[in-house]
Amino acid sequence: MIKWKLLIKTLPLAAAMVAIALTRDWVFHFNGIIDFSDVAPPFSAVALIVGFMLAGVLSDYKESEKIPGEIANTLETIDDTMQVVIAINKEADVSGFRDAFGKLVATVDDWFLRRVGKERCYAAINDFRSVVTTMHDAGGVNYTIRCLGETNNLRRLVTRVDVISETSFMPVGYALLDLLVGSTLVLLLISRFKNPIAEYSLITLFSLIYLYLVRLIREVDSPFAYASRYESAGAVAVDPYPLREYRARLENETTEKEPTTPHGVIAIGAAN
Repeated sequence: MIKWKLLIKTLPLAAAMVAIALTRDWVFHFNGIIDFSDVAPPFSAVALIVGFMLAGVLSDYKESEKIPGEIANTLETIDDTMQVVIAINKEADVSGFRDAFGKLVATVDDWFLRRVGKERCYAAINDFRSVVTTMHDAGGVNYTIRCLGETNNLRRLVTRVDVISETSFMPVGYALLDLLVGSTLVLLLISRFKNPIAEYSLITLFSLIYLYLVRLIREVDSPFAYASRYESAGAVAVDPYPLREYRARLENETTEKEPTTPHGVIAIGAAN
């Protein structure tokens, strides 16, 4: 059903075009001032600019599809480094490592789904540097350098998502696209057709195709436009399931590792 979402939302616009055509014919008795066969050149121009814009936004979209997985992989690499440091630690205090990392993952995931602002996400990354600096005493300089590199890589990915979200592909191209599509729709409404069946069929078909393509280009150009309290990926938005799945695995691991005391059994610490 999701794949039809954008098309269904475009149907009312195409229906409005048909309603205007019906009003023109049966209320104002306007039969058009130009033959439909004479409007072929504008249709060719629209097809050219639509293809150019769609090819441009698709290249960025293919890159955007990789970002959730790269963010999840970067976080998991940081987690692996931190786990090794905790395992080999002898004297340094590493008790706060897991909690600090869990907060980082939760904040990045919430920011990606637009539950929190980007300032909070950058602040969480900066706060995690206190853990990275502590790794020098706990595991050695090599682990610190590796973790710092992955943290910087995470910041780079966050910045990339922010740039893609805040910028659009060639605004001047959108201006030309809107002008050509709007002009073509107007030409459809002032054209003469040989019979009513051809008239309403062609107006419905062309208006639906062009309006759908314009909306599709704008949607593809915003691959991270998630709604607040996002639950599932939309028709065009990049699916962030790698990041969500990693957060779920991390939370499950944290829950499983929490110490529990069975009913009726005295904990060792309590016995002392």
